[in-house]
Amino acid sequence: MGSGKEQYTGKEVLILGGGDGGILCEAVKLKPKMITMVEIDQLVIDGCRKHMRKTCGNVLDNLKGDCYEVLVEDCVPVLKKFVEEGKNFDYVINDLTAVPISTAPEEDSTWEFLRLILDLSIKVLRPSGKYFTQGNCANLTEALSQYEELLEKLSCPVDFSKEVVCVPSYMELWVFYTIWKK
Repeated sequence: MGSGKEQYTGKEVLILGGGDGGILCEAVKLKPKMITMVEIDQLVIDGCRKHMRKTCGNVLDNLKGDCYEVLVEDCVPVLKKFVEEGKNFDYVINDLTAVPISTAPEEDSTWEFLRLILDLSIKVLRPSGKYFTQGNCANLTEALSQYEELLEKLSCPVDFSKEVVCVPSYMELWVFYTIWKK
């Protein structure tokens, strides 16, 4: 979410995935204008609401709050609809999946999915907006390099920064990306 360097007050935020409610719970505290979260799996939401209250607080008790709405849908058609409607966001937070660990040809469909999500997300990002996502383990240099090469092939030119962070629950160093339009 920008490591505390971003100002969310009055901003519009899109969360892709995030069914555990953790990002939504933290983002609500930052007083944005509106957060739209798109999570495909109602069972994940229900399970986290029941068993992971320390993560989600009370934000999953209702799918709509004063400054947020949770859409239980596949994010791809939702993103395509937002592109068609010209809907834009100040921040897009991808909490769908990590960069694949393999660069082998059998993972091509996973990489294509990642590219589709990136392309659509950048299209709904305001010119001054930022896209946040996890990469993968810092030791997976080949996969991370392939991800960075993918960023060069998007429909809109982008720039990026990355930050390596120790994630205690992962028990390893993890790479997080911030991406923006050039």
